[in-house]
Amino acid sequence: MLTRRRFHIITFLMGAKISSGTAIAQQGDTLTVQIHVDESVRAVIPPIVQRNLKIEPDQSEEAKDLARRSPPERAVPIRFVITGAIAVPVVLQMIREALRQTYYGGVVIDMRSQPPSVRSDPKIPGNMVFVIDTSGTTTRYTSGQFSMELLGSLFKVK
Repeated sequence: MLTRRRFHIITFLMGAKISSGTAIAQQGDTLTVQIHVDESVRAVIPPIVQRNLKIEPDQSEEAKDLARRSPPERAVPIRFVITGAIAVPVVLQMIREALRQTYYGGVVIDMRSQPPSVRSDPKIPGNMVFVIDTSGTTTRYTSGQFSMELLGSLFKVK
């Protein structure tokens, strides 16, 4: 059973693991993004960081369709739209958590919108990340290929 205490320990250890390697993006780098996720992915964001973000329930038809895809043993998920500047390691954790939820499909990062949009897409396999660059070209990555270095280079973090 995942208790609040275990969750915070796991989150801390994951953050330490993510930030321990050499990377283009460092702990202090932030990305301004709009992320469409459910409450379990939102929980990855430390509460102190959530205060500086715009977090609203996602009332779109797409969100309702994704909520219907969740397993029956889960409570009905609440989907959120989170907008703001978030540290690179936290964005990476959120994307990895979204990928873990294979019933929502893969993840699409659309760099054409401002801020860039991150969302689940049931048309994409659950272990895939599709990145649409500013020119409309789509590049496909597996969850294993998706790293902090790649995320930093996509957002051109220096």
